[in-house]
Amino acid sequence: MTSAPVAFRHRTARGTFLGDESGEPRALGRLRYFWHELSEHRHALSVFTLSRFRATYRAQALGLLWPVANPTILMIVMTVFFGLVFPPDVAAYPVFLLLGLVPWHFLSHAWTDGTNCLLHHAQVIKRTSVPAYIVASGSVLSHTFNLGFASLSLLPLIALYPSAFRVSLAMLALPLVLLLLVALGLGLTLLTGILNVVYRDVGYLVNSALLVLFWATPIIYPLTKVPEGARAWMLLNPMASIIHCIRVIVMDGALPPWSALGAAFGVSCGVLGLGVFVYARFSSVVSDHV
Repeated sequence: MTSAPVAFRHRTARGTFLGDESGEPRALGRLRYFWHELSEHRHALSVFTLSRFRATYRAQALGLLWPVANPTILMIVMTVFFGLVFPPDVAAYPVFLLLGLVPWHFLSHAWTDGTNCLLHHAQVIKRTSVPAYIVASGSVLSHTFNLGFASLSLLPLIALYPSAFRVSLAMLALPLVLLLLVALGLGLTLLTGILNVVYRDVGYLVNSALLVLFWATPIIYPLTKVPEGARAWMLLNPMASIIHCIRVIVMDGALPPWSALGAAFGVSCGVLGLGVFVYARFSSVVSDHV
């Protein structure tokens, strides 16, 4: 039985890399090396994901009720303000609103935490062979548990607005849309998380971007309120197309239009690809800056 090869961290003028004792990088292709490294650290990924989730609600009185309470409280406030003061002319507005707030809460929290996760876990990156993208991925995946618990806030609305929920075969497309949501969060985290290590003001830019993105996404207003000429451009906002797809599946019981689903798939995968590219560009200097 052969033992697993030992990885050594080597610091050079060009950056830091893992290799054997002689100082030579591992002789594997880029893609093959990625899968090899991921299989080596899959246990670390699962442990880090679960530990991040548990740490979030440790020593809290309400604990796991918070993922349910946060979007529910915001939904009630916005329903009173926008539903009564500025009626949006949308049937079952609380359901409509919550279907936008739940995925938005996932993205905003996953992106914010992911941007700072490499700095918060600097000792893990410096003192172990765990790659930085495992830390970033675990941070995002830990918020998928929050997404699941936050979705429970829809259960009381089923009794209040039963006609707003249409159960159909279109529900089979919902996991794909949620997978695109997670891919978007992972891509943004890899992009800004690695840049925040080198340029520490990236975190402030993320907070400003989230504020702009919230109002540029049809969360409190329907997509039909957007002028028809600008609607196609609005769908290029991945959160707009993802939320629109979720609402069509749940409230209309139909498959989302190909324009929205295609935009969600294309932009989310594009952001993930950009995040992987930027991460690969700066990954060798992470240990020197955290």
